[in-house]
Amino acid sequence: MTPRVAIACSGLGHIRRGNETWAATVADALHHAGTAVTLLGGGPDTYAACPFVRLKNLPRETPITRAWLSWHHRYLLEQRTFARSLIRWLREHPHDIVHAADPALAWILQRTTTTHGARVIYKDGLLLGPPWCSKFDHVQVLAPYYLEQAQAAGVNTRGWHVIPHLVNPTDFQGPGRGAALAAMFPYRLHTGSFHVLAVGDFSPQSNKRLDWIVSEIARLPDANNVHLILAGQDSPANRAALEARTRRTLGARVTFAPNVPADEMPHLYACADAFAHAALREPFGIVFLEALASGLPVVAHHFPVTRWIIGDGGTTVDAESPGAMTSVLAEWQRDPAARRAVGQRARARAVTTFAPEKIVPLYQSLYQTVRSS
Repeated sequence: MTPRVAIACSGLGHIRRGNETWAATVADALHHAGTAVTLLGGGPDTYAACPFVRLKNLPRETPITRAWLSWHHRYLLEQRTFARSLIRWLREHPHDIVHAADPALAWILQRTTTTHGARVIYKDGLLLGPPWCSKFDHVQVLAPYYLEQAQAAGVNTRGWHVIPHLVNPTDFQGPGRGAALAAMFPYRLHTGSFHVLAVGDFSPQSNKRLDWIVSEIARLPDANNVHLILAGQDSPANRAALEARTRRTLGARVTFAPNVPADEMPHLYACADAFAHAALREPFGIVFLEALASGLPVVAHHFPVTRWIIGDGGTTVDAESPGAMTSVLAEWQRDPAARRAVGQRARARAVTTFAPEKIVPLYQSLYQTVRSS
């Protein structure tokens, strides 16, 4: 009998970042593969095709909470109010497994298993590491590196499972550059330019380091005709602040694409010639998979997990060394044939390693193992 699985994420439906994308993408893929899965979130219905239930909670981004709580405490409040609704729902709709990536939510569920009756799997997507993960009976980590680090530290990893994020390469085949540029017409992208895409949070506190990418693009002469596309989600105030800083450096050589709907992102990737990411310690980076699936060569920091994800679909550099990314991008611009060859390997990496038919069986095996434990 197929385990009944609930994938829960408190921000799902009103936030679209790593955990939320993971929950919706995995639930959708499992549903299409025949797994009995229900997706639970705190906002309106999502773009996932599987059964979805919205649970009452106090979202982190509301005028009331923003006025008197820090982001961290707003996030905790969201998870705790969501957990209360989720436990009530699980008691009324029994499931074998509940899978969560929000740390406080997962811990509340772990401590209340006798109340709701489901086994809990925690997905560590925030680099909280072995001390936190050891609180749980069942843990999903996103790359072999995390398992190896825990084992080297003497942590008991018997209940740990390595399952990376997935991407559906079909969704990122793209309509071709000409059609993509036409679809993205509101952003006024220049047909003859070498486009570098970067995706990340516009907040000044973000670890995505978009300002660093701006400075690396600025090192390329105007004559190189390199145009930066910055895509991401954030408040109008954060976007305005980043745009003001960036315009001072790049002038018209940058385009901002804020809050692009998920179904339009493949068009944006198809407009680009290369993908750049400057985070120094990315837990995983779903954007890497989207770029690979789009056939874009990727340049990023040489964090071990990032090197493993990219494989031969790009290159990693010291992203704290000025000019390192600039050099790679300049080389790719000078040699389109070599760039396209790397892009083809990037696409092959996505298809052979991170496609649903490769990753979904890992989840199904995990759920069978956890239910029988």
